[in-house]
Amino acid sequence: MNYSQVGMANVSLGRIGAKNTITNINENSPNAVKVKAVWDSIFQEVLSERDWKFAKTRTPLVLSTIKPLYAYNYAWALPADFLRFVRPHKRPPNRVEYYWVQGGWYHRNDPPVAPTMWPYVIETLSDGYKYLLCDYGDWNNTFPVSINYIRLISDYTQLMPGFVNCFCWRLAQELSIPITEDLKKFEMCAQQYKDALNSAQAQNEALDYLENETGSTSWISAGRF
Repeated sequence: MNYSQVGMANVSLGRIGAKNTITNINENSPNAVKVKAVWDSIFQEVLSERDWKFAKTRTPLVLSTIKPLYAYNYAWALPADFLRFVRPHKRPPNRVEYYWVQGGWYHRNDPPVAPTMWPYVIETLSDGYKYLLCDYGDWNNTFPVSINYIRLISDYTQLMPGFVNCFCWRLAQELSIPITEDLKKFEMCAQQYKDALNSAQAQNEALDYLENETGSTSWISAGRF
């Protein structure tokens, strides 16, 4: 879908009954200024709410020459678009394909960090960048640490309709007070956002097919939260 900042912003403005739409997020109109002020933080917040398939990716890390000050021996540089690791299931759909690792139930092919047996932490080092710190090192880069994570999206054509609906409700909620000063609209948008997240889960999960996955009659209970 060919989504755009202006299109999504105007959907959000319409949901709270704003009088004026915008033609450019960088224009000097009151509504555009308010949208631009909160866009990045709200977009990243909603991206982090679910393991959206369009934002989920795997990548090997690069071992840094920077040494952690203490406790860990190696630092692996995280991608610039890193938001968070994939989340675990609260309960495994089955005990054949899922196992307990790194603090949660993950599908055997879906751990957040591989290799899986090494404890790790995420910290910012002296150069100002985020790293994964652990005691696993591979200077030949034959078997580097790899991660499964949610990345920051800049290409809006990759967005799925369920995510866009969620984002527009969350953005509308954030804009409701500064634009309309109506607490009831704020509360309405908050509830609609919560409902939209649950509805989008079905669309998101439908993109997967896992062997021996029994599924659930409720998309809410089948979710990871």
